[in-house]
Amino acid sequence: MSAGSGELALVIIASAKAENANKWSQALQKEYVIHVVADRAALERSLASLKPAILLLDRALPKLAKGGGMAGVRRLSPSTKTVLFTRNPNEKEGSSMLKVGVKGYCSSDASLSTVKRIVGLVRQGEIWVGRKVIHQLLDDLALLTKRLRRNLHVDQDARLDHLTPREREIAHQIGSGASNKEVATRLNVSEKTVKAHLTGIFRKLEVSDRLHLALLVTNADRHSP
Repeated sequence: MSAGSGELALVIIASAKAENANKWSQALQKEYVIHVVADRAALERSLASLKPAILLLDRALPKLAKGGGMAGVRRLSPSTKTVLFTRNPNEKEGSSMLKVGVKGYCSSDASLSTVKRIVGLVRQGEIWVGRKVIHQLLDDLALLTKRLRRNLHVDQDARLDHLTPREREIAHQIGSGASNKEVATRLNVSEKTVKAHLTGIFRKLEVSDRLHLALLVTNADRHSP
């Protein structure tokens, strides 16, 4: 069938198993235009030419891993929302599939009503995965956030190391909220000298104003040993 049949959205079902293709078609045929393919080559041709709204993809499709795997499939029609069905779902694979753009990940044994619900939700922009996959994603996100924060702190400390002792002293006083005049009085120098130091500090730390300088210094102090 073509995408132009009425106003129904086009769904491509990609599976070499007739049982799966028939079941998924039965679940959706009243509300969608269905196009079935049974191998990787046919899937590539159909995605490139038809640009379906939804792709129901059997993890066991022959040669699926070739041509860049899931990322390669996604590139053929970036706007297509993919639901990956697998015989043995696991949280690590589910998490990795979501990271490459898959919108749904579930068991090939899903019931007709579940398949219909999944497609409806995914088409509306939702994500469908099992609870274990959600937990895996949260763990992955927590680890990534920890790494980013650690790298950020290292970068900040390294940037502060570029300052001279006097510049670091001024930067920390600015970070505590002191004005140029207050810094000048405490260090027994002129305000002009403080301003000159600040110009060098901004340049070395790649910040544009006192607020960003204060945030950088405060954050670095908070995480210093």
